[in-house]
Amino acid sequence: MSDELARLERRVAVLEEMLRRLLAAGAAPEHVAPPPEPRRSPVSELRVQEPSPYTRPSPRRSPPSGSPSTQDLEQWFGQRGLLFVGVLALLTAAGFFLKYAIDRGWIPPALRAALAITAGVGVATWGERRLRAGLRGYGAAMIGAGGGLAYLGLWAAAGPYGLIERRIGVLLLAACTVVVILLALRHEIEGLALWALAGAYLAPILLAPAVPNPEAFLGYLEVIGLGAGLLAYSMAWRRAYDLALAGYFLLAAAGASRALASALGCWFLAAGALLTLQVTRRRAWPEARIGALVLTWILAAVALATPLGGSETRRWLALAALFAVAGLLWWQGLAEDPLRSPTEALLFVANPFVLVALTGIGDPPGLARVPSVLPALLAVAYGAPGWARRTAPHFVLGVALAAYTVAVQWPPATVVLGWTALCLLALVAEREAGRPGGRLAALGLAVLAFGGLFSVALWSRPSDSPTFADAWALALYGYVIGTAAAAARWGSGWADPRLARWTARGGELAWVLCGAAVFVGGSVELQRYFGPRSPLASDLALSVFWLLYAGALVRLGFQRDRKDVRSAGLAVAAAAGLKIVVYDLSTLEALYRIASFFALALIALALAYTYNRRAASSRS
Repeated sequence: MSDELARLERRVAVLEEMLRRLLAAGAAPEHVAPPPEPRRSPVSELRVQEPSPYTRPSPRRSPPSGSPSTQDLEQWFGQRGLLFVGVLALLTAAGFFLKYAIDRGWIPPALRAALAITAGVGVATWGERRLRAGLRGYGAAMIGAGGGLAYLGLWAAAGPYGLIERRIGVLLLAACTVVVILLALRHEIEGLALWALAGAYLAPILLAPAVPNPEAFLGYLEVIGLGAGLLAYSMAWRRAYDLALAGYFLLAAAGASRALASALGCWFLAAGALLTLQVTRRRAWPEARIGALVLTWILAAVALATPLGGSETRRWLALAALFAVAGLLWWQGLAEDPLRSPTEALLFVANPFVLVALTGIGDPPGLARVPSVLPALLAVAYGAPGWARRTAPHFVLGVALAAYTVAVQWPPATVVLGWTALCLLALVAEREAGRPGGRLAALGLAVLAFGGLFSVALWSRPSDSPTFADAWALALYGYVIGTAAAAARWGSGWADPRLARWTARGGELAWVLCGAAVFVGGSVELQRYFGPRSPLASDLALSVFWLLYAGALVRLGFQRDRKDVRSAGLAVAAAAGLKIVVYDLSTLEALYRIASFFALALIALALAYTYNRRAASSRS
């Protein structure tokens, strides 16, 4: 009986120790030795197992009462809606008071402005104290309201009251903005920075001088815009940076367009673009990146279209700013993947072509006489890294710039031959040299050359040039031979596996382009040759050519066992038959009509014989 009582006492002691640990607030668990065991009788050998030390679980933290998960509409309206209404009403009351005081003449102007500034400082000071007390949103709103009151007082002193000079007023407004921005940085509140930045941009508009000074206005915008942009970047404030960027470019275009049409103005635009390119390389702000470049390009185009006064050196200085922007974007494309996002891909492709266009608008001396110099240099700048680093985007863009160089230097027919030659060179670069992107560039050039051959080159063809032997005909022959050679050698050699889904059937496309060039080009040449001599002979020759072409396609389809080729041949034969029945029957006469139908009969019977023979052989 005594042994059982001893065991019960030990268990009670252990439970009491566990209870002390539970009640201890964050105390580290201690190892408590059990009370000494009394001497046991040999009859009882039962051991009591000590429980393992108990670890207090960490208490769950309930979400704060102001978190979005627990806020309802009432809380939001009471906390933010009424705060917004109160601040707006305070500023409106101050504005109405100043206007009423001006109209009635109650208070001297100096006292009115001083009261507004003093009230603004007082409200901002009280808001600062509320911030320190933990009312973050309320205190920030009060600081913004105080800054607005001080802003109104300074504006009234320099504007309608005329107590101080307007330029000094602008500086005082800028100083007020700086104070609010410093408070925003101290408390890390982006809304205050937005409020202060808006006031800084409005200051020169509200206190515009009697005699405009665009150069000084650009300098003011540069200090405010670039300074605010750097602060927004350091604090990772996306909206503040966007506002700084928008005010920087748009206010310059609205208030200093004459100053932008100069070398200084172009460098002003380039400064904003260069800063944004560096900032957005580290911050994922695509709207700022593409917006800055687009605004720079548009405003620079307008500035360059305006005659730049001064010597040729100023024109080159203006273009140097745009070359700096393009150079930084080119360098960033080398350092990182230029196709990592749709925005980057768009800027990567547009950059060199926009630079060429802006240079053409600027019309610098020397380049106007040889327009292919700049595209050729850009082709080397993009193609050489693509070749050395084996990067498809740079290599393809280099080939595209080389094609543009050919287009601006030579006449249309020669351009088609040049593009065909570039197509073959790009294919060889991937097949033999292992440069990715060659096949993709070759496909693009083949399609582009086909369009140029039957559009610009054909429209610019002189009417008195000899058929089958002029520049256009030679371009047609060169294109047919080039696409046939590319199609024949398409599948051999090294191929980039990453672009296989785009280029796997490139050989078939090259054959299609080759066949289409033969069909359309042959029709054009036959019409051109027989048309002036005999319209009836021209129609007959065209019908016969179509029928022979259809027969050749069907035969080739049987030889290669390609149903799509045979179907194309049947489609051409159907078009030829429709032309003969609908058009030739009403226009051709005598032997021409007989010959046309006789040719149709021969081709139709030959095709039918071929199909029946194939059906019989397949059954056997």
